[in-house]
Amino acid sequence: MTREEFVRTVGELASHNEVLFKGCSQATISAFQEILGLKDTLALKAATGFAGGIARHGSTCGALTAGIMVIGMKYGRDNLEDYDSLMRTYAPVSKLIRQFKEEFGSMNCRDITKTDLLDFEQMKEFYISGRHDKECAVVVGKTARMVAGILYDIEQELFFDMEKAEKWWKKPC
Repeated sequence: MTREEFVRTVGELASHNEVLFKGCSQATISAFQEILGLKDTLALKAATGFAGGIARHGSTCGALTAGIMVIGMKYGRDNLEDYDSLMRTYAPVSKLIRQFKEEFGSMNCRDITKTDLLDFEQMKEFYISGRHDKECAVVVGKTARMVAGILYDIEQELFFDMEKAEKWWKKPC
């Protein structure tokens, strides 16, 4: 699959998941689980509370948090002694955060949606007006595409240049 196909496929599936099932964090995680074969019910369950900027508190966007989780699922450490994996995860996560902030102007759900999801009337208007399906699906899709591009680029870099791969794994963030 080309980079463009991979990025488009993951982005479309994540957007679709958001419109159909709601929950930006799970919509994002689920798309990557399906496309990359990273089936892990615990990760999907763990992502539940991140939607709406962490349980609708308007903090860090759930799609961004899920994207960070996907990078961790792919490159993170699986035991606490693996310090190298911890450090090598910082670079792609930092890249994602930079791209996200450039695209949306903030990492926070409340800033992006201009809605306080803890306020019942604002939340009701957000959903009934269709803004959720339009706006959040776009954020989820774009975020998933950002993550997919980062993952694809890392895999390509590592596949084609083993010397670069060695440096990448060891470079500080």
